[in-house]
Amino acid sequence: MPKDWVLLISCEHGGHKIPKQYSAQLDEETKALLSTHRGWDKGALALAKQVSKAENAPMFFTEISRLLIDCNRSITHRNAYGPSFRDASPEVKEQIANDYYQPYRLSIVDAIERFHKKNLKVLHCAFHSFTPVLNGEERNAEFGLLYDPARSSELIWADELMDKLREQEFPWRVRRNYPYLGKSDGFTRFLRGQFSPTIYAGFELEFNQNLFLAEESSKYLGEKMIQLFSSLDLYRF
Repeated sequence: MPKDWVLLISCEHGGHKIPKQYSAQLDEETKALLSTHRGWDKGALALAKQVSKAENAPMFFTEISRLLIDCNRSITHRNAYGPSFRDASPEVKEQIANDYYQPYRLSIVDAIERFHKKNLKVLHCAFHSFTPVLNGEERNAEFGLLYDPARSSELIWADELMDKLREQEFPWRVRRNYPYLGKSDGFTRFLRGQFSPTIYAGFELEFNQNLFLAEESSKYLGEKMIQLFSSLDLYRF
């Protein structure tokens, strides 16, 4: 890849905060879910910040829980709003979206457009994490690289990232488009609809939350991710 690509980092599920004006509307079941994988992506934000700092890469994140509104979903998706808010009035839903959803997503769209005006292309890496076991099934990878293989730039970057991981002897299991498909409903898919493959390549980096259980493995993962991104031929600020 030529050196006209710039790294942009995001984290859509960085926390499990519920703004004070909405906390009273949470049912007891939702309150119990806030600190679980249903409420946020544990470890993802801290890791994203490490890479952003090391690479001097622009970063966007939200710590609003997806149990209020999910910034990684289309606004019309059935799970865009948390269970305590799906039956809220249209006015309440619109207010939530206007306060927390739209500003976040528009800030990234604006950043991509600004880079494009400078003749820079955007390699967008959205940091996420996944629960080790879902519905009784154990996930069989520690790192998932999610993208749309029909997009030429994403396929090229995916191959490049996989090659670099092999070169650095990345110690954990890596799978493409696992545990989810990169072309499923999500913010990267939305952005693909806004920008061509010659301008934008979007990836979700999915990390098994087991990696964040111990300080040692979490620290080592951070080192390996910094090593990965520093090895890429990117535009540096």
